[in-house]
Amino acid sequence: MNQAPARIALVLGGGNALGAYEVGAYAAFEQAGHAPSWIAGASVGAINAALIAGNPPGRRLAALRTFWERAASPSGPLPLVGSAWYRVAQLSSAMQTRMFGRPSLFVTAMPGLPQPVALYDAEPMRRTLAELVDFGRIAGGEPRVSVIAVDVQTGAEVVFDSARERITPDHILASAALIPDFPPVEIDGRLLVDGGLSSNVPVNVVLSEQSGGRVVCFAIDPFPRVGARPKSWIDASERQSDLMYACQTEHMLRHHAEADRLRRRLAEAGAQPAPDEVTVFRLEYAGGPDETSMKMWDFSHQVLARREAAGRADMDAALHLWRTAPPTGAGLVIHSPVRHGEP
Repeated sequence: MNQAPARIALVLGGGNALGAYEVGAYAAFEQAGHAPSWIAGASVGAINAALIAGNPPGRRLAALRTFWERAASPSGPLPLVGSAWYRVAQLSSAMQTRMFGRPSLFVTAMPGLPQPVALYDAEPMRRTLAELVDFGRIAGGEPRVSVIAVDVQTGAEVVFDSARERITPDHILASAALIPDFPPVEIDGRLLVDGGLSSNVPVNVVLSEQSGGRVVCFAIDPFPRVGARPKSWIDASERQSDLMYACQTEHMLRHHAEADRLRRRLAEAGAQPAPDEVTVFRLEYAGGPDETSMKMWDFSHQVLARREAAGRADMDAALHLWRTAPPTGAGLVIHSPVRHGEP
């Protein structure tokens, strides 16, 4: 492997139940002997970031697994992949979540006056976070944690960073407040909602900071940018959510690639120091067989396990590429996407 970098960053994207993919990716990362020095997340990625950073080494994976085991809904054997009933079973699981919520995460909001601003009450999530996350440990600074939210009134992206402020359950809930499903959270007079609306995989937070060191960034995206041609309106609906979120990440990476080329030219002219050596490994959940547009709400145990296994395999592939990739010198290099079984 190349000389150890100054920082290893994990960037965890949003996607509700698709966050199980990040559990597998982290499991492979930790079991390979690595520890992040910085974790940035949006939405469920912020929740996973808090579960990792809010526990000591050796207990982080257990905290993630406890959270996701509680989130899972029991399910019997799924019909055969490709059968007429497979998608029906997945839609049924998602609709069950939509109707009743998940007891450890969110429950259907009780109707009343005035009309509630969200469909679900997120207080169960607050209690779960308080039980499984030591926010004092996050304040200790290792690993550094950044979570993203959006000001619902101005549309401004808001970054909360443990290097500058104390991260609390409110910050995590704000980052995961996808309206109109979950209620906005007010912090310091600003009403905040889901960070994924602006930056679902917030690589911008890590790549914007030049520190004069070396960085390896694993950007874990629950949505694939590339997919098959839709054959039905159900396929088209799924691709809509994939493209809506994955293209954000693509645009951000293109922007930083252009900025890096400019920095290199300025450095060659002696106008500024050489840019950081930054390597990005972008992992994308390619999607399970016959996934639907409701996949973000499918918490069935078997599907979560399948997503976790995909994350583990993709991170193994990324780590293998990291071990075998030649040194790059100064500048930004992006490996995208990295998937198991692909070069």
